[in-house]
Amino acid sequence: MANYSTRPFKDSVEVRWRPPKPPWYKANMDGAVFTQQKEAGIGVVIRDHHGEVVAALSKRIKAPLGAVEIEAKAMEEGVCFAWEMGIRDCLFESDSLTVVNAMHRRTEAPASIVNVINGSLSQLYGFRDVNFSHMGQSGNKVAHTLAQFAKSVPDQYVWVEEIPYCIEGLVAQDVM
Repeated sequence: MANYSTRPFKDSVEVRWRPPKPPWYKANMDGAVFTQQKEAGIGVVIRDHHGEVVAALSKRIKAPLGAVEIEAKAMEEGVCFAWEMGIRDCLFESDSLTVVNAMHRRTEAPASIVNVINGSLSQLYGFRDVNFSHMGQSGNKVAHTLAQFAKSVPDQYVWVEEIPYCIEGLVAQDVM
């Protein structure tokens, strides 16, 4: 079972993305709503303590989800993706304070996302150590860009140990 605490790892809103301390990895995720298409997108990027991209995902969701619903789905996808990539010590960072607070169990999740949050929490038992952090939108640009990129993918794209061209410049700015 993962060492899961409700103690915040770093919950303040930050302007810039920061790498985690070793041996941690950081998974940033974001959701985007494509109103006209009645679809949504999810972006996830996992980076190591050097800021290097370990894996990234851009996924199209063919359902008309609202903002909080897609943010919850992005968290669920981020947890699942980190597990699939073999990450066992992970800080999950989202720009949705509602989702982060629900994952910490500080507040009750809205009814529309309670099942997704509970599903995400149930996936954590195989991890060694996890935590959740809120990051302001300005520090979550890479995941946001991947979520927007999902509009142009048929289902999903996954990159392992390579940087998707759509986020190269943003990643380079973060590690400067």
